[in-house]
Amino acid sequence: MALTTPNLDDRTFQDLVDETKKKITLYCPEWTDHNVSDPGVTLIELFAWMVETAIYRLNQVPDKHYIKLMELLGIRLQEPRASQVPVTFWLSAPQPEAVHIPAGVEVSTARTEGSEPVVFSTDEPLTIEVPRLAHILTRKGGQYAAVNLRRLRNEFSVFSAVPQEGDALYLGFEQPLDSHILGLDLDCVRARGRGVIPDYPPLLYQAWCEGGWQDAELEEDGTGGLNWPGQIKVHVPPGMVSRAIGEGSAHWVRIRVVASQADQEPYEASPELRNISVVSWGGTVSATHATAIREEILGRSDGSPGQVFELERAPILHRRPGETAQVWQADPGEWQDWREIEDFGGAGPNDRCFVCDGVKGELRFGPALRQPDGTVHRYGAIPPRSAEIRFSLYRRGGGTVGNVRSGTITELKSPIPYVDRAVNRRPASGGVDAEDLEDAKLRAPHALRTRRRAVTPADFEHLTLQAFAAEVARVRCLQASLPDANGQPGPGQIYILVIPRVPDHLAAGYVPLAQLALDDDLRRRIEAYLDDHRLLTAQLSVRAPDYKRVSVNVEVKARAEAQPRRVEQAIAARLEALLNPFVGGLEGKGWPFGRDLYLSDLYATIQSVEGVEYIKDLDMSWLDSRNRPHVEEKKIELLDHEVIVSDKHSVKASDQ
Repeated sequence: MALTTPNLDDRTFQDLVDETKKKITLYCPEWTDHNVSDPGVTLIELFAWMVETAIYRLNQVPDKHYIKLMELLGIRLQEPRASQVPVTFWLSAPQPEAVHIPAGVEVSTARTEGSEPVVFSTDEPLTIEVPRLAHILTRKGGQYAAVNLRRLRNEFSVFSAVPQEGDALYLGFEQPLDSHILGLDLDCVRARGRGVIPDYPPLLYQAWCEGGWQDAELEEDGTGGLNWPGQIKVHVPPGMVSRAIGEGSAHWVRIRVVASQADQEPYEASPELRNISVVSWGGTVSATHATAIREEILGRSDGSPGQVFELERAPILHRRPGETAQVWQADPGEWQDWREIEDFGGAGPNDRCFVCDGVKGELRFGPALRQPDGTVHRYGAIPPRSAEIRFSLYRRGGGTVGNVRSGTITELKSPIPYVDRAVNRRPASGGVDAEDLEDAKLRAPHALRTRRRAVTPADFEHLTLQAFAAEVARVRCLQASLPDANGQPGPGQIYILVIPRVPDHLAAGYVPLAQLALDDDLRRRIEAYLDDHRLLTAQLSVRAPDYKRVSVNVEVKARAEAQPRRVEQAIAARLEALLNPFVGGLEGKGWPFGRDLYLSDLYATIQSVEGVEYIKDLDMSWLDSRNRPHVEEKKIELLDHEVIVSDKHSVKASDQ
């Protein structure tokens, strides 16, 4: 808990007036009129007002000292963080050639009477390819069979005569279709796929990606579950890779039969197809809540050290590669990039560097300080006199205002050929306002303790979260000693277990293991950053924790007034939230590292669900790397480097 800044003098205006009036009888007994209309009382009130002002200024002294100490430590307010969101661009119609959407395209929410639009910019270019179908396979009863692309006019059965779970239609493409809106025009023979509810068939759309089969979101099914001719539109996930299936290697999308849910009907007969054609309807790309300001002129150098220039718009986001200050060099006749650094402590007199305060929008060049021997040392180069200075590019935005709801980003700031509209199918997340002074005061003790070095596990965890807050959700540091060649305790081994940040809509429920994979680039950057802060005797290793997938099988009695189907959904959602590395655990901060899961935890969670009368049966199991379940009766034990993640659960609720 933070220490409260002492109030050096807590007397108010009225306290001073009352205290002075009490002294009147002691020092001036002949003064008998103490009403506010008396001129003497007016003077007392004037005195009290002046003293209260002085007391107020006195009470600012501790805060001022604290702030000055923070400045000496080099602590600055942290810049805002921008929210991110996938934005889907829809074409006006499928095109015969690839459509290119450059990076930096601006989209926004609609302007309303009470608020300005929230502007987002795409992070990378998007190319909407024309899909080229290379292979068609069917999987029936575990056996693959190829379909001749040249003889598609002949009818063929998509699944087994009586479709079984696992039957699938595989479509192989020549190129990856990451984040595309894929349109499948299927000439289905009418009403051959009998038995299913056309609006709710037991089908799953998936694409083969780096982490295995990933679900593709269904946008529209115009075939009624493959029961009549029409078009299916699916959003292909990112990360498609080539794979050999059957006799062909391609980038695969499949339509797979799954087990029917309680409110679904299974297929009684296989659908049949006469023809398949594919088109692209658009694509999805990540966008950041930011507006880019390019080549803003800041002014001219006067040739003196310690010059300060201000940007027109502040606060600004953390700078990315290519976003830097530039100084005009008249001799070569070009703009020269200068390097942004954290502080001038290690800068030499010829280092072209600067410091940027993103919260203030302030750019500062190196100072010159007189040394004890009388010489003057420059900390950083000085831009030549009369040289023009500009900022190549910076981004303004960020903050919680960018955490907009799904479906609200609908406006294209400038038209794009063949693009009809844009929309965000997910809510934006990750926006954080610029740090205020009170938060900086709480951070100062940690910054002082870990400045330029890390010793304790808390030091490593704090530094990692501070430096990679936008990419890292949780960190755990484990320290151990390694034996040397003689078996004696050797230098300390430090393991940094990192759980990467995922979008908010994924973090609150079931999280696929592929989403929890630690990116190699992020791992290398964390290692390089912490390597500069570790002790020389420490060995550093950054890795992902071991995730223990837990599955729960539960049967409950629902209350008479409750709907069993809704009770099942509520129990599944509550279990996914409990067994979650981001919002799980008893405190809702993510399941703790190394904390065992007890059967009583599950009983308490399920019993708290509205509509549950009592629990009939409950068991839990964990899955190993080969997906083999291991049933545990009382508890699932975890090692220090393990954390629980929810797998799919089997939930059954009945009213009997």
